Amino acid sequence: MNQGKIFPEEPTWTPKVTRMRAGCARRIIDPPIGTRIENWGASKVHVTTGVHNHITATAMAILSENGESHFIVSIDWGWWQGIKDDLLIRGVIIQELGINENQLLLHLTHTHAGPTTSSDVAELEGGQSAIEYHGVAIEAIVSACRQALAESVLVDITWGYGKCDLAVNRDLPCGSEDIVAFNPNQPADDTLAVARISDLNSKTIGIIINYACHPTTLAWDNSLASPDFVGAARDLIESKHDAPVLFLQGASGDLAPRDGFTGDTRVADKNGRVLGFATLSVIENMLPPSTRLKFLKTVESGALLGEWGEEKFIPETKDSFQRIDLVVPLKVIPSIEELEELWKNVDPNARSVRIKRAKKLREGYLREAGTTHPVWIWRFGEAVFVAHPGEAYSKFQIELRSRFPDRVVFVLNCTNGPGYVYVPTAESYDRGRYQVWQTLLGPGALDELIERVGEVIEAIAKED
Repeated sequence: MNQGKIFPEEPTWTPKVTRMRAGCARRIIDPPIGTRIENWGASKVHVTTGVHNHITATAMAILSENGESHFIVSIDWGWWQGIKDDLLIRGVIIQELGINENQLLLHLTHTHAGPTTSSDVAELEGGQSAIEYHGVAIEAIVSACRQALAESVLVDITWGYGKCDLAVNRDLPCGSEDIVAFNPNQPADDTLAVARISDLNSKTIGIIINYACHPTTLAWDNSLASPDFVGAARDLIESKHDAPVLFLQGASGDLAPRDGFTGDTRVADKNGRVLGFATLSVIENMLPPSTRLKFLKTVESGALLGEWGEEKFIPETKDSFQRIDLVVPLKVIPSIEELEELWKNVDPNARSVRIKRAKKLREGYLREAGTTHPVWIWRFGEAVFVAHPGEAYSKFQIELRSRFPDRVVFVLNCTNGPGYVYVPTAESYDRGRYQVWQTLLGPGALDELIERVGEVIEAIAKED
């Protein structure tokens, strides 16, 4: 037998790579000292006293096969407060860019140490600075988008998965209810999705991270504007790769850092390095852009060994941009008066925050014509981005990635708006979890979301 002619059934291995036209740009949008920061009911400090790490807006412009421009923008803010705020910020950005609302994924990293996105705080401490800040931030975001588009070039995007154990489950059983705290007895999704964006000279021009973990390291004792652990992760990655990093918050409704709820910025930086090194590991393990492995030959040794080598190839370009509007079940929604009675013995500051959130959730989500939950599903070759305004539990991304192992699935919480709302698992309703009394959705909403999105991805797969 001539062992030199023994070859595997599949003599090449090709990583997931997409060729398209794209560009990236960033703006620093630090809020002035004294700007309203209102993210914790337990907080006694309501304005910023400084900046821990830069608050940023990072934009990626994508030119589709038909020449239409689309944008993904990651901003170090917390969450959309209501429909008025969505129209004030996202609406203006859409108008300035001359695009329709489905050409923009305006994503919030969900930091709980960021400036307020609310537009109705003018009469509160630091409120006027917040209103003025919005105008400055919008101008910077539009500028970043325009630069990203102007500097767009043909790129190869290499997609991959890794692991990161920063996040832990945060539904801790305490008697008949659960509280928001580290649960050491429940595993957490540790999947990390990464994209490396390279020009045709193999220069990295951008990196995308999709990881599910609440940025709640810095809590009520903190008064510094901060992207939380996201900032240190970006800094570390960008020190090794001279390119902007887009952090995209995953399905993190039940996930948070083990070490959190502190005012110590060193803990946030430590958490960020955990994510940063995990990301660098994924990138380090990627082949050079537009490169696959080819089986070369067998070699006689103590065993018969197979030798692989690198070869160049031209990645395919396939894209699609869809939106679906899901009709979602609602729970029995208590009135504001009923909530005030329910929380009458709660700390007054915490009660005020709870009531304010409940009011804005209703105005941002409920409509006279009914309630729908928008989902944007963008396909880039073998990668799929699934974005929505809510805070889905990690089951959302676990199920989709399990069903479609041949795809790299990016799941984005806190994207576009209005409609900031938790999407918990059905069993959460039996445990009286915070996410349940914070949401307007009923049991089964998450499962409906998974099924409908799964149908769209299945249709995409059939196109191939």
